[in-house]
Amino acid sequence: MVRSRGARQAAAALAVAGIAALVGVTATATAASAAKPNCSFTLRIGDVLPFTGGLAAYGGNMDKAVRLAISLQNAALRKAGLAKSIKVVLVDSQDGQTQATAAVEAAKKEVGEHVDVIIGEMASGATIPMAQSVTIPNHVVLISPTASAPQLTQLQGGRGWVWRTYPSDNLQGKVLAEAALQKFGKGATVNVGARNDAFGTALEQLFIAQWKALGGKVGVDISWDPNQPTFDTEAGQLVSGNPAGWVIIDFPETFLKFAPSLIRTGKWDATKTLMTEALKDGPTLDQIGQPVVGLSGTAASAAGGPAGNAFHALWNKDVKGAQPYTGFEGTAFDAANVAFLAALRACSASPAKLKNQLVSVSGPPGVKVTFQQMQRAITLTLAHKKINYEGAFSPVDFSPSGDISSAVYEIWQYNGKSQFSTLKTFTFKGK
Repeated sequence: MVRSRGARQAAAALAVAGIAALVGVTATATAASAAKPNCSFTLRIGDVLPFTGGLAAYGGNMDKAVRLAISLQNAALRKAGLAKSIKVVLVDSQDGQTQATAAVEAAKKEVGEHVDVIIGEMASGATIPMAQSVTIPNHVVLISPTASAPQLTQLQGGRGWVWRTYPSDNLQGKVLAEAALQKFGKGATVNVGARNDAFGTALEQLFIAQWKALGGKVGVDISWDPNQPTFDTEAGQLVSGNPAGWVIIDFPETFLKFAPSLIRTGKWDATKTLMTEALKDGPTLDQIGQPVVGLSGTAASAAGGPAGNAFHALWNKDVKGAQPYTGFEGTAFDAANVAFLAALRACSASPAKLKNQLVSVSGPPGVKVTFQQMQRAITLTLAHKKINYEGAFSPVDFSPSGDISSAVYEIWQYNGKSQFSTLKTFTFKGK
């Protein structure tokens, strides 16, 4: 059959248009497939936090931070059209009671509930036995928001299974010694006292080593059982001699009982005392009152968190019924977020798979994302693009050992009525 030149041109145009349409459909399908790969899992998170015990002042807020992170993750999944295939659930919140036995039993319960990740405990003395007895042997990922004893990330068999979003006391020992040097002067004698647990004894030893390296002297060095009924004997020992000041390492619940013993000696001066982050708690110090106004100490600070201000604003807007905001909430929030992003990158909630992605999603190289760009983080990760999560408390930047690789510390001072001021900050950069 003979066709005119015009008919042939029209047919060719239709063919080209058809091919273009087919290519367009294929490209659209490919893009959709890239945006929504064949990932289907439910990430099951449990938390073991101190709702009672020595760090009870912080536990409730930490739990709220985990819940807030999970709600934002699921909201971002819904917006990305992935809510039917990928979910995050908080399976259980257990009271670790700031002590070993309760934390171990709580972790056993959650392992029995088939969690993939446990966020907790806050105290090193509770977190270490929980890791050794429960999470490491059962191959469950453990991320502590605040346990700072150096040995936590050195546990046998723990590499890859044990992480923390708060800096090791290897750093705080240095900061505390520098703070003492500034406060008391070179060559000064200080008396040192600490609670006898994994946190207290480790930090006490680290401080003393650093203090002596700076030329400082130690008059009295004592420790106490945080569960003993009275502290008059230890208080008398701690104020003996003629020290330039004191370094005291304790938790709020114990210090509420210890402080009256110190005050009764008539020799102790809060303005000549350094403590640590656990006592940067307004309600606790307010209970003791005027005798502790002027108390100062060191603490890792949320000032190092790229998303710290945005998180604080979100907390004030969305979180109801919380204790006064401390800034430490960001550590639990970050723990939940990096666990989620690691599962996304692994395309699996399997602890054995997601643990291998925690370093990858938490540090450079990659596109920087905060919790405010969670939907973008999901899209990039599922498209096999590298991301770098920037946290609420710190940049995170996990090292393979399980420690964060940078931190900001502050020297704080209690000014009364739950008011604190920052006297100085110290920055430690990545490894």
